[in-house]
Amino acid sequence: MADHRRTRYFSRSLRATALAVALVLPVTLISAPPAQAAVTQAVTEAQLPACADPSVPEDINHASIRLEGPTAGSEVAVDANGKIAISGYLHKQATMVDVSIEKTTSSSFTFGPPPPGVTNWSASWTTSMRPPHLGPVQVCSRAQREPGRYAKILRGITVVDLIPPSNVPSLTVGTITATSAKVTWGAATDNYGLAGYEVKVDGGTAHRTTVGTRSYSITDLQPSSNHTVSVVAIDLAGNRSTTAATTSFTTDALPPPPDVDAGLTLDPDEGGATASWHPDPAKEASYRAYLDGEIYDQFSVEQLCVDGNGNAANPCTVDSVITFPIEPLEEYTPYAFRVEALRADGTVARELAGDFTTMIHVDEVSPATTQTTASETSQCAGAGGDFYIAASARSTVPVPAGSTEVFLGCYRASNSSCLDAFLPPSGEKLLDCADNITDMLFAVAPSGRGPVISSVDAPQARLLVPSPVAPIAWCASGACATLLAPIAETVEVVAIAPAAAAGISWIVVGAAGIGIGLVLGVLLAILFPSTIGVNGLIEYPIEHDVDFDTFDNWGLDEGEWYNSLKVYAEVIKTTKLVADQRDLDFAWDSSEDSRLKRIIDAACTAQRGTQGKAGCDDNVIVYVPGAKNYRGDDMTETGKHIVAAMGDGGFPQPPTRAVWFYPARSVNGQAATSRGYSRGWFNTAQFQPNACDVRVPGQTCDEFPFWATDQAVNLTGQVADLKLVPTTESLPQARDISSFYGKCKVTNETKFVVLPVKPWVEAGGPSFAFKVSGGGASLCMTPKAP
Repeated sequence: MADHRRTRYFSRSLRATALAVALVLPVTLISAPPAQAAVTQAVTEAQLPACADPSVPEDINHASIRLEGPTAGSEVAVDANGKIAISGYLHKQATMVDVSIEKTTSSSFTFGPPPPGVTNWSASWTTSMRPPHLGPVQVCSRAQREPGRYAKILRGITVVDLIPPSNVPSLTVGTITATSAKVTWGAATDNYGLAGYEVKVDGGTAHRTTVGTRSYSITDLQPSSNHTVSVVAIDLAGNRSTTAATTSFTTDALPPPPDVDAGLTLDPDEGGATASWHPDPAKEASYRAYLDGEIYDQFSVEQLCVDGNGNAANPCTVDSVITFPIEPLEEYTPYAFRVEALRADGTVARELAGDFTTMIHVDEVSPATTQTTASETSQCAGAGGDFYIAASARSTVPVPAGSTEVFLGCYRASNSSCLDAFLPPSGEKLLDCADNITDMLFAVAPSGRGPVISSVDAPQARLLVPSPVAPIAWCASGACATLLAPIAETVEVVAIAPAAAAGISWIVVGAAGIGIGLVLGVLLAILFPSTIGVNGLIEYPIEHDVDFDTFDNWGLDEGEWYNSLKVYAEVIKTTKLVADQRDLDFAWDSSEDSRLKRIIDAACTAQRGTQGKAGCDDNVIVYVPGAKNYRGDDMTETGKHIVAAMGDGGFPQPPTRAVWFYPARSVNGQAATSRGYSRGWFNTAQFQPNACDVRVPGQTCDEFPFWATDQAVNLTGQVADLKLVPTTESLPQARDISSFYGKCKVTNETKFVVLPVKPWVEAGGPSFAFKVSGGGASLCMTPKAP
């Protein structure tokens, strides 16, 4: 890899530090070994050679030591404690130093009489140790005898695990509906380590879960139908529980159709619903709507009366339609809706009522795919595999020649010496060496450049092409395998890493080498503040028009703005790609570029909860609102409202509004309702007068921050900003927020950054959202192509 020149990963202020660190990093040069005799002489006159020293032949065995170890090519099984026994013999006057299996070492021995067939000059030795992984391993035994007599032998053996995991306990079925059910179970145990669980429904296709996921949701069942579900544990060797845990259940009967009064139509969506009915203007002057028994809104007949084309009806007649949006709502949640038609004197002329359930968002990567990828990668690592290619990437990743398949998708490389020296990861390093795996990583990297900068950075520069492969090192039970999967899938796998009982580091492809790291003093703390990364050593521009293949300082030092740079780069990159795709009249200039940086500064300062300016913290979720939602539905005035409420491209006024940059989700607005605020809080005397006092036909009151966050009302000392917007924008914004919560995994009370970009809204750009971690920024809510 001499033709791979180092890329300038570090800012000017850090280059001296980077150089100093680079000088002390261990660099091993692999060269042809000298003659056997010369090496043996050097060793016997010097010191016991290290097992990992490639310049020393495999076997050095002084005649006065006569060290013997495990039989080459033998198969050794782990015991009930996950350990293997390694034995041999040596001269009685010699001393055992240690036995190593790759990076695992034992120096505790049991000695005994010579083995059968060996004369009395020898003594047997035995040690017990846990191998770093199953499959082929190299065992290094070392002994010495003074003065200056040494022995080092290497033997290749194969470690196997023949003991299956325990049976799965406590399998139960709950949350049964007419079409679904959820099964849960207790934890199984294993002598060496579990890879996960396998679930079958009615004996069908097996579904994998990780060690930390002991539940599975069964869907698409028929009402009033009987089913059997079975679960087995799978260990790192691929052994399954001897007896599957099994249980049966019956789905509920199909519920009766919703009780909807004649004349009322309820059309549920992902983040809300639309209620519609024909008015009777001769008898009805206004309407009072209730949601789940609580008053939701009150409005006149004329306000939401439309004709057959959806335009405001004037006059409103019996042939017109009252179209009432109900939002924002939680996805896949049942609601009860009721509306009272009121006469001019306030008495009830009639009632309409019905129930509905909102729709559920669709994950870009299914949970089943994520669980299977993580579980099988764990199994691959534990079984001694060097790399695992996810099913969704197998058509695009070239398997190195000479690789051996352990199981489908999992391979051992014929040469993995480069990465073997650095895994499990320890410290930040740039590997200027080559093996089959590093060659493969370069082959799947974007041509002629460093690592990808975001999940839309495909060579075709379009949003709907398959994402480039994002490699990570997945470590389980002390062993690591390189996982290669599309970025969207890698992001989901990393997100479940803690529950998957796997330690995660990362491997990334750069223009000069492979970067691997967890923590190395100041340098890595500056450049890679998180121990979990996805896309790796991301390179950032100093300005919006600088080549994204360069890394430079943002006019700041000490790297505390690293995550802020990732936010900046993702916004620039995504808006440019979407603008080009949709032919939008949008381009960055220096003034808007400066404003964007100031907005990011303010948002990250709010995220940090400090005064002045501060860079963003790790693991941030960012929502960038647009003039259209991510699906392309119009929400222009709503987008402008968010921009205006947050300073109209400048700093928010009053400055205390800066807290709105970093709200938190509150399911069904419970943070507000628990403090006594209703959904129509702005209609109460406490908050009047306000911008929504005069109800204009065809318009509705929009509030920012969103009702569904904990800052929607006067909970922080700042009353939410109000503006009348077209009623037609209510549901598009509700869909946007609901999808953001679902696709970016924003759970209850999770805080996130709202980043309003004025020129993007003015150009008619769509909303998008992304996650920032130690390794990069990856879109979680991608704008759909027009």
